[in-house]
Amino acid sequence: MSVALALRDVHKRYGKTRALDGLSFEVPTGVLLGFLGPNGAGKTTTFRTILGLARPDRGVIEVLGMRVGPETNRIAKRVGAIVEEPGLYGFLSGRDNLVVAADTLGFGHGRIDGLLAFVELTGDADRKVAGYSKGMRQRLALAAALLGDPEMLFLDEPLDGLDPAGQSVLRDQLRRLVDEEGKTIVMSTHDLADVSQLADRVVVINRGKVVTEGTLEELTAGGDRVRVVVGAPDEARRVLAAAGFETDGAASEIWVTGSDGAGIVRALAEAGLYPSAVIPERRTLEEVFLRVTEESS
Repeated sequence: MSVALALRDVHKRYGKTRALDGLSFEVPTGVLLGFLGPNGAGKTTTFRTILGLARPDRGVIEVLGMRVGPETNRIAKRVGAIVEEPGLYGFLSGRDNLVVAADTLGFGHGRIDGLLAFVELTGDADRKVAGYSKGMRQRLALAAALLGDPEMLFLDEPLDGLDPAGQSVLRDQLRRLVDEEGKTIVMSTHDLADVSQLADRVVVINRGKVVTEGTLEELTAGGDRVRVVVGAPDEARRVLAAAGFETDGAASEIWVTGSDGAGIVRALAEAGLYPSAVIPERRTLEEVFLRVTEESS
């Protein structure tokens, strides 16, 4: 799998504050990465250094195979971004905002109507943005970020402040960009539920360093219990207790302390009991996030 973004030992200070402290990670092409961290972890600084808005003190950043710094101008034509508050003009219509953005960035106007349809703003395209809701402004900012048909998007809190309907629309649009158009998206957010629903991979940083990364499945694996579903639960509990397992739970569902699923199945099978399911417990992303950020603070 090719790499869309690579950061290697990136450092950045603001006075005595160490914003990035040897930050290193990679993002494969064609995935949606959830980029997480507590306030002050360095997420916005990371975005700004990737986009050439801030210069790292040392380290290497490569976007789509091009190095930030020497090739920042080339990179800018192949990426789109929403960083901090979208820069929209309230006195202009939604359509005119896209026209201005296209002219400023050197793109044509040919994609504007299609993008307005994609973000479901065709009917409001000629209204002044000052009258838009927060969700409409976020969707218009996404359309602006897509004007150059970028291969990669950097989105800072794109779902922040949206109502549930607005969040649902924007989530669907982001997944379509990855699944149907093959774009790579790096999304910074505080909302772990959004990441759980959207992300293919997750990177968590704290104090300017990566504290954990991987797929959602990898990060949430490894709970401390196994759920066992079996037709004779009382007998199964006796068998498992005799085999040295600690159990709890009610009805046909039994929770067994530990992660020895094979040992559980073997003990039950030797007693003539065959469970219909043996499922390792999964941690929530919130549990993982809280643990790794507390350990690194």
